[in-house]
Amino acid sequence: MRNMLTGSVIDLRAVTVHADRRCLLDVDCLCVEQGGIVGLMGPNGAGKTTLLRVCLGLVKHAQGQIVVLNENVRELRGASLALLRRRIGYVPQLLPARSELPLTVREVVAIGRTARVGLFTRLTRRDWEIVDQWIERLGLKSLGDRPFGAVSGGEQRKTIIARAMVQEPELLLLDEPTANLDLGWREKIVEAIDQIYTQTRISVVLVCHELEVLPPSCRRVALLESGRLVSDGPPEQVFTETRVTELYGTGLRPWHEAGRHALVPGGHRDD
Repeated sequence: MRNMLTGSVIDLRAVTVHADRRCLLDVDCLCVEQGGIVGLMGPNGAGKTTLLRVCLGLVKHAQGQIVVLNENVRELRGASLALLRRRIGYVPQLLPARSELPLTVREVVAIGRTARVGLFTRLTRRDWEIVDQWIERLGLKSLGDRPFGAVSGGEQRKTIIARAMVQEPELLLLDEPTANLDLGWREKIVEAIDQIYTQTRISVVLVCHELEVLPPSCRRVALLESGRLVSDGPPEQVFTETRVTELYGTGLRPWHEAGRHALVPGGHRDD
């Protein structure tokens, strides 16, 4: 079955995932329009990473309608599923252990190009040009020949984003791309994501915990709680003072200004 809503890159309907008698995901309806950027937020265990894995066809026991890039994910197997994944740039939350990846930054980025052209296909001059273009666009040119394991955590994260982009994907899935980074590198990654989106208009789903990670171009947030979609809309409408208190308790309030967002001390306190 093909999705008739060709303007949607993701169309989830009545999607559920259960494991060990526990509900991990229960989403009635979630659509991501072509060319849109959506922040997928929620507390730990809310189902954010599970939702990304569902879209990638990595959760075999998922139920419901899962349509990604006009393909019914639950009907795909083998080569057909691999072809869909080539069209999706995926930046996982956990990076490879440093000792297990003895490759240069440039070689790691080139892995993404190999994923697009085929594992046993030799990269052409044009392929390497695309690799080098994204290395330069993300400010990694001076690091291209350095071992991946020898660069900083923020530089590794940019490398993995470049690896996803050299696939020339139609959809970019980012799973907590600023996790475990300091404030300076967090801002650099937010800036890089904003730049990628504004320059390419690729469809993006960005999983994050912190409002500060939302780039200015992100004007929609889907909030998950206990696997369910509880709110969907502009950040200012989703993260109201009431919602923040429900999620995190008293003592915090939302701050929204010039397209950036944060939680700051100063919420209502109980006497």
